[in-house]
Amino acid sequence: MSICLVLTNEVSNDSWKTSVPLNDGWGTEGVGSMIQHQLLLYFFSDFIGIPFTYTGSKNFAHHNYTEYSEDEFHKSIDTFFNFPKIENTWDKVYDYTGDTDRHQKGIHNKSFFDNEFFDLVEKYKRSDDRILLNLNGCHMKIHNYCGENLEKIFTKDRIDRIRNNLVFDGKKYFNDDINISLHVRTPNPNDIPKEIVSPYREYYIKENDFCRYTNLINFLKEQTENKKTILHIHSQGFSTDFTEFFVFKDENFDVQLHIDDHPISDIYHMSSADIFIMSNSAFSYIPCLLNSNRKITRDNYHTWTFNSIKTNYDFTTFTET
Repeated sequence: MSICLVLTNEVSNDSWKTSVPLNDGWGTEGVGSMIQHQLLLYFFSDFIGIPFTYTGSKNFAHHNYTEYSEDEFHKSIDTFFNFPKIENTWDKVYDYTGDTDRHQKGIHNKSFFDNEFFDLVEKYKRSDDRILLNLNGCHMKIHNYCGENLEKIFTKDRIDRIRNNLVFDGKKYFNDDINISLHVRTPNPNDIPKEIVSPYREYYIKENDFCRYTNLINFLKEQTENKKTILHIHSQGFSTDFTEFFVFKDENFDVQLHIDDHPISDIYHMSSADIFIMSNSAFSYIPCLLNSNRKITRDNYHTWTFNSIKTNYDFTTFTET
């Protein structure tokens, strides 16, 4: 007399086809790319009142930027996000198939849940069986459903409750000042080559991009009205790539660098910041979903969250959403 959701994806070759949990990064997908789907499933399942289960992370990229072994890295991710892991003997397992072919063709924005899905869920709720429902290839359906029901799903209470479920036992460095977290995406060897990726990816190259950030910092200083503020910059690479930001320091505005920190430390602090500035990155999208305070996001990214300000590439326009 229970139903549980799990997000899966179809894997096949010439002789077989099966559904596997959407938890395997295949050595190329990082924390952001993989966890964003589970996090949106968390919001979705909580909203429709049905539990979900997560089978654990594996083969995520970027663990080499930490001091952890691959196994330790995955364990730290699973401990931190604390997703439900329901151990059960299911009487029946059903597949509900998403539009994986649409996603491959680049038209996944047309993929939505319809009444058939919710009728099916209600039917399974009334069953005497314990049912596991595989949402097979439905990650874009979940994305789009959350986008269509933004104000209903992403309430402050729900965001805070899900964020408070995080388990973080690392160093916490925020103080009582205004804490602003800025995520800056830089190229790394594990990313897809820049020349073949979506134009939505915007890498920071200091020789080209620092002048843009001058506009952003000036806007942030206006927002904080000379109150004691710390700008925390979260990124990868070398501290020398960001020393120019120290020019903004004054008696009320400090700048601190967090370069190559463990991803969960970055996510924890960005999710808790008084103001969070998101980059065009799935990794950055996670704290954007988990932060119920002020957020600044790019105007060309599918940021489905409330209480945010959209800005353009040059950080010269800021629009409330």
